[in-house]
Amino acid sequence: LRACVFGQHRNSKMEYLYDNDRPTDLSKPADREEVHNRRIYCNGFVRRDGLFDIEAELTDHKTYSFPSDFHGKVTPDMPFHHMKVRLTISRDFVITAAEAVTIAAPYAICPMANNVFANLVGIQIGPGWRRRVSVAIGGQHGCTHITELMGPVATIAYQTRYGEESRQRRRLKKNGKPGTDNAKDAISRHSRTQALANSCVGYAVEKT
Repeated sequence: LRACVFGQHRNSKMEYLYDNDRPTDLSKPADREEVHNRRIYCNGFVRRDGLFDIEAELTDHKTYSFPSDFHGKVTPDMPFHHMKVRLTISRDFVITAAEAVTIAAPYAICPMANNVFANLVGIQIGPGWRRRVSVAIGGQHGCTHITELMGPVATIAYQTRYGEESRQRRRLKKNGKPGTDNAKDAISRHSRTQALANSCVGYAVEKT
């Protein structure tokens, strides 16, 4: 349902939404050479059983070849990190299933980190999420890069869950079948606002 892409945009065309006085790009960089390229792709899915799947994929590439004790030689077309994860969540953001795979990594032992990923089951995405993730899958038994993926995964979980709720409400209203009354709509919006309170400037409780 939703997708986030960190790094170069894939087949996307930016439409500028703000006034002309705001910059539309970063300033011109100094003379430089690109040496590292990371891509993170995130997608949210609405399941037929009412749950939601949130998937993420991470790849790291160097723009040059380098020696590796495990791989022998890593060339620019070979990712030296490549991981995929999937979280299944309820409407209350509770994780009901968790799966991770390591496709490429620097060391033979790296895929062992996938074994602790199921520790996320039962945890709720919300305040304190990063701390709970670190306890569940971080440290000496986990993978730094998979753990880092849980930040954008949580964001996409919110985008998917609340976006789908709004989409269904609009669909019902368009068909002349308001699925909820105004009071329930207000409760839903209040719940979303409370969940995201002070998470960014757009949801700041005290506007400046």
